Amino acid sequence: MKKFSLLAGMAITMMALSACNNDTLDIGTSLTSPADKLTVSSAQYNVQTRTVLADSVLLRSSYCYLGRVKDPETNAYITSEFMTQFNLLESFSLPAQSTFLSRDAQGLPAADSCQVELYMEKPTAITDTLAALKIRLSEMARPMEENRRYYSNFDPVEQGYLRTGGIAQDKMFAYNDHVVADDVRNASKYYNVINIQLNRPYTDAQGVTYSNYGTYIIQKYFAHPEYFRNAYSFIHNVCPGFYVSVIDGEGVYTEIPDMCLRVYYKVQEGDSVYNRAAAFAGTEEVLQTAKITNPTESLQELMTDNTCTYMKAPAGLYTEVTLPIDDIYSQHAQDSIMTASISFQRVNNDYTDLALRVPSYMLMVPKDSLSTFFDSKKAPDNKTTFYTSCLTNSVNKQNTYTFSNISSLVTHMANLKRRGVAADPNWVASHPNWNKVLLVPVQIVTSSSTTTTVSTASSSFEHCMAIASTKLVGGSENPFAPIRINIVYSKFNQ
Repeated sequence: MKKFSLLAGMAITMMALSACNNDTLDIGTSLTSPADKLTVSSAQYNVQTRTVLADSVLLRSSYCYLGRVKDPETNAYITSEFMTQFNLLESFSLPAQSTFLSRDAQGLPAADSCQVELYMEKPTAITDTLAALKIRLSEMARPMEENRRYYSNFDPVEQGYLRTGGIAQDKMFAYNDHVVADDVRNASKYYNVINIQLNRPYTDAQGVTYSNYGTYIIQKYFAHPEYFRNAYSFIHNVCPGFYVSVIDGEGVYTEIPDMCLRVYYKVQEGDSVYNRAAAFAGTEEVLQTAKITNPTESLQELMTDNTCTYMKAPAGLYTEVTLPIDDIYSQHAQDSIMTASISFQRVNNDYTDLALRVPSYMLMVPKDSLSTFFDSKKAPDNKTTFYTSCLTNSVNKQNTYTFSNISSLVTHMANLKRRGVAADPNWVASHPNWNKVLLVPVQIVTSSSTTTTVSTASSSFEHCMAIASTKLVGGSENPFAPIRINIVYSKFNQ
């Protein structure tokens, strides 16, 4: 077995160096002696694909998107809203009460002002940077808990998570705020931000009224410092979070990578007066969820187009691939599979004319393992799950998603069927997805902002929440050359 592994590895290396030379039948002769000659052969098999509906998807907390735009591919409106909680460091503290110059009518420490800041970046290509969108910041009545999974169709409003009589602050904004001076807005360190002021009188759930929401935060700290011991205590006793919804308008759809609840106040230390701010960030350490509205009816219309297949986000469409496992092994039952490669060609090859972003990364996952993969926060293992990026050839614009070797998946599926049928003659009928995989658009979150390469060990794979779409060669009425899986076999001569 060690001898076979060594020879197989040498054969693969020689094949790579030969720049895809199809004359592979003599490789075994050139590498081995007549006594243990390794025969290498290759074959291609047609692959069937179709478009399937993604429905709702599991959401993680790394990305939030906000906005409403018309999808030029379906003419339907896509809306993204989100809920966020706010984090605080375990070392959080405020200055001593005696130092506060900011006071309310009762003489208690108070905030001069308070706001929620939503930072925007990476707007979708179909965003109108001058379009006006009206959103609403609504106070949560209770926190959404960490011990459950939230999907893109979860609606906090319908589920009764919003506080009746709580904060409901509306805000109109555009991605490019032209109220800000051009020289400020065009500065390299300027961030497009939505500032939602919370400076009206605020009444908490116990009926106590404060001059504003920031004053509520400050006075809660001095009355119950234990509530500020960690993020969990803060969320469950002070601020359960806020829900940001779209009220009116269209034309904006943007990533919200950072958000902050900021409380401003003044203190005096000695003879000096200082303006201070307490900041509570919406980060991955606390829960963030999104509600995506992507009308199913419009997506189903695309599914009827059998001249191609689609991969579409958010919560949109996947491409289902049926791998010809039986064909691959029909004449090669005693052979080993050295490599199995497959490429998926994009139909809409011209990037410059596209209004929709092309998905950067594609995940290949067994159809019946889709939920488990995301629920368990897995990364592709290069055994049964794989990922790839879209490769662009600048000369002929042949944009493809290529999986260079999925031989372990092919072998796994063949073994799965063999064991299943041995135990149950009706196994195939009861496992119709045994040879099917899904192509899913994903976004990859790396552990370091300075990382330039993707490592599955230090990255998390999440459903793509940006508006992205591509058509792939395939479908039952494919007008192009068929999709093929390329197999390289090896065996020792007896």
